[in-house]
Amino acid sequence: MKKTVGEIIAVFWVGAIAYGCVEVIERGYSHITMALLGGISLIMIHLLNDERRCGAHCILLLLISTAFITASELLAGEILNVYLKMDIWNYGNMAYNLDGVICPSYTFCWFLLSFAGMFVDDLIRVRLFREKADFDYLRLKRFLSVRT
Repeated sequence: MKKTVGEIIAVFWVGAIAYGCVEVIERGYSHITMALLGGISLIMIHLLNDERRCGAHCILLLLISTAFITASELLAGEILNVYLKMDIWNYGNMAYNLDGVICPSYTFCWFLLSFAGMFVDDLIRVRLFREKADFDYLRLKRFLSVRT
């Protein structure tokens, strides 16, 4: 699906603000770079959600989103936390962490937040862009329909 600049900007800002709020709720503060990652992540979820709406399996798309967010966090963490020593976050006390910038526990959180992001993206599509609603994430209608 072709995207407009306005659509991408709107999705970015919703992701940036929403993730900033999640961080403030989770740890009491946030950093502007985390809002940027949240906005970029919701854009990726928005693009993946197009695929879900065309029939791709939701769980696969959530795994792709999780990998994207984890890779983004690794890249940002290596630059901001390790190289520039900004100490924005530190998972050093978490099991199986890598340089204190990523860990499996938070990767699982990204999976759950990706699902929430997909739901928020659908709300944006319905409310802002007047697209048809499609909240059937597991394609249950296919399995529940009776063929006659």
